[in-house]
Parts: sequence; structure tokens; C-alpha cells
Amino acid sequence: MLAILQGWFRRSVFKTIRYLKHPRKLRGRPTMRWFARHFLDKRVWRPTQHTLSGGMAVGMFITLQLLPIQMPTATILAAIFRVNIPVAIALCWLSNPFTIPFIAWLEYLIGKWFLALYTTVPTTPFPTQLPDSMVDAWIVLKEHAPVMLMGGIILGAAVALISYIATWGGWEIASRREIAKKLRVAKAA
Repeated sequence: MLAILQGWFRRSVFKTIRYLKHPRKLRGRPTMRWFARHFLDKRVWRPTQHTLSGGMAVGMFITLQLLPIQMPTATILAAIFRVNIPVAIALCWLSNPFTIPFIAWLEYLIGKWFLALYTTVPTTPFPTQLPDSMVDAWIVLKEHAPVMLMGGIILGAAVALISYIATWGGWEIASRREIAKKLRVAKAA
């Protein structure tokens, strides 16, 4: 039974890909042209130095934005910037129920620090438990959401830059070691 399901899934995936890659389908609609240009590009699915580093940066930026739609956002941004889509999606799973309290606390501190430089910040303390009613939740959200949004943007941009540089440098070091290893083997032979 499992073999039948696997065969059916594989055939349906191939049929879908053939349908999407058909030239008349792609030229017919502007959204399909955009889709083909961004999502069917082989470069966004293969890890190269640029696409892997860019995918890390996009994924880290989106994972630090406390959005309910992180994976679709990361996919679209990765496709727009033509960086590695699977890496960007995988990094969205770093913000999970265990890490969100720490991320939210850090974003709130950074956002409060940044906004204090330019405007006034909320005087009420950050809530440590969920509000009792929807009205209280709305008031808390209205007061603290801009602070967390600004903190998320600043923290996300900083971590994205660091992850891009670290991934680029790691790839460079690994490739230089591989070249040096090949040269040593060539000299020994």
C-alpha cells in the first residue's frame, strides 16, 4: 500500500511540475511568469555560497519577527532575493514555543531602548501573564506591539547581517581547506 501511495505522490508531483513548466502556462499570466522566474529557478534550490548565506540571512530575519506566517513570508522573501528557499524555511523553526519567551523579552528590551532615544515608551510593565479579558489584551497589544515590532526589526537585521557574514566566511574557509587538501594530494602523487 505504501509503495502505491509513493508512486501516486511521485507521479502527481511530476505532473504538477510539468504543468507549471509548460511555456504556454508560464507566458499566459503575469503571476505565473513571476512564479517561474523566482520559484523554478534552480539557483534558489541549490546551496551555493551566495544562496546559502542569503537564505540564512532571510531565515534569521524572519524567525526573529514574531509573525504567525513566518514560513510563507520567508519563502516569498527568499524567492524575491533569489536565495536558498529551503534554508530560509528551515530557519523559521528556530522560533518555537520554547524560544519565543526569550526572543520576545529580548525584542522588547531592544525596542524599548531604541524608542526611548526618539519617542516615549510605554510606562506599564511588560505583562508576565496573559490578560483576563479581550479588552485588556487589546490594550496591552496596542501599547507594547510597536515596541516589540521595532525591537524585532533591529534584532532581526543585526542577526541577519551576522549570519550572512558568518555563513559566507564559513563557506570560504571550507572551500579553501578543500583546495589546500587537493593541492597536498596532487603534490604527494
